[in-house]
Formats: sequence, C-alpha cells, structure tokens
Amino acid sequence: MDEIIFNDPADGHEIAQLAGTSFNPRVNISVCRHKNGKRMGGVVYQNYTGESIAMHSAGWDDHWINRDMLFVTFDYPFNQLGVKRIFGQVPETNGHAQEFNLKVGFKYVTRIEGVFPHNVACMVMCLEREDCRFLKLKPRRLVSNLN
Repeated sequence: MDEIIFNDPADGHEIAQLAGTSFNPRVNISVCRHKNGKRMGGVVYQNYTGESIAMHSAGWDDHWINRDMLFVTFDYPFNQLGVKRIFGQVPETNGHAQEFNLKVGFKYVTRIEGVFPHNVACMVMCLEREDCRFLKLKPRRLVSNLN
C-alpha cells in the first residue's frame, strides 16, 4: 500500500535528520510517502511567513517521489497555504540536493558563505508559484491520515 502521511512527528524528525535540519512538530509540517509500511522519503516545511515557506526534502529510496507525492509537495504550500514562493537552503557541497531542486524548478537566489559546518557555503534556492509546473498534476490516488 502506498500512503502519503501528513504531520507524523516521527516522520518529521526522520526526514529532518536525513536532510540535515531539525523538526519541531509544534510549528513545522511534514509530509512523508510510505510504501508497504516503509518510509520512502518526504519533505519538512519550516518558517512559514504567509508570503513564503522553507522546504527540506530527503529520501531513503531513489524513487521516493512519485506523481502523487509531487502533487502534495507543491499543492500544500502553494494552494492550501497560499504562499508565493518556497525557499530551500542547500549546502554548497550537496550537489545531489541542488540537482534535485533545479530539476523540480527551483532557481539559485544567492550564495552565503560559512553557513554550514566546516565553513561550507549555503546556496539559497527559490521556487516561485508561477514557475511550479506540478500544480497542474492530477493525483492518481491519495491515502492520508488527514480527516
């Protein structure tokens, strides 16, 4: 069974740890895809301002993000919260994360020196609502823990 689960604190903590950030279930939101009871990957949203939100993603499986997960990942911040942009902060040394972000439509905004341990720079990336091609997706099937 394929499930997309919102806001399970254990998922949030595990995604955040894998993504190199923290998770506070009182103020952060998590979305995690499970397949046959196993975590595949997910996202954590942080720093919601009304205008924007930050997103961190991580996967345990190379194929963690399917059509339904793509829909939920971008529908939640853009359509449900109504933000205009999503920001990502990626260590300059994490080429895989930068490549993933570019592939889904993020663009580079700026580089900030010395943000991460060992004086690693931070690449700030942004996806504007009008540039998000996944908002037109129609989910195939969704099973979630939302009532």
